[in-house]
Parts: sequence; structure tokens; C-alpha cells
Amino acid sequence: MDSLMDTVSGVYRVVTLASTYVIDLDREVIRREPRPGHPDSTLLRGGELIALLEVVECSVGRRMIVRIDLHVLGFPVTARLTTQFALSIDPVPAPAMETAR
Repeated sequence: MDSLMDTVSGVYRVVTLASTYVIDLDREVIRREPRPGHPDSTLLRGGELIALLEVVECSVGRRMIVRIDLHVLGFPVTARLTTQFALSIDPVPAPAMETAR
């Protein structure tokens, strides 16, 4: 698939050069799995489930932009922009969120 912009439910794997993201639109969570050996693999919160508030942009060939809640006092919303363009977006079975590690 080319974009999540018209999608409101399901679980998807978004792959960039640096990371793989599993986005569960039903549970409203996102998990980033860094690619071993990539310079961006040490970014914070890799492998952690994070509350997803909004998918602002998620299309192949573009940077993914999401609004998330890191549950940090005084910061109800954090915007995240991927460092790389999305290479692919694929639907995955819902249990993949628990086994994405």
C-alpha cells in the first residue's frame, strides 16, 4: 500500500532505511524497532509501545509524521518525524504488535 492517510483501523508495518514501525490504529499505539547497525539505531524509546494520538503523514516516499503522548508531565503532545522516507507500508495481523520484537 502507498499511504495510511485514508486508513482508520488495522495494524501496519512501516519500513524506513533506519527503522521499522508497527502502528496499531485500533489500539492507538506505535512501536519503533531500530535496524541494527544503522546510525539512528540508538534513538530513544526504541522497542517501547507509545500512545499514538495522530498520524499526520504516512506515505511511501515521504517522511512519516506522528503525534504521540510520551506521558511526560507538561508535554501532552510530542511530534515525531522519521529521519528517513517510508520505503513500504504493509498490513500485518493484530498480534504482531505483541511480537514485533
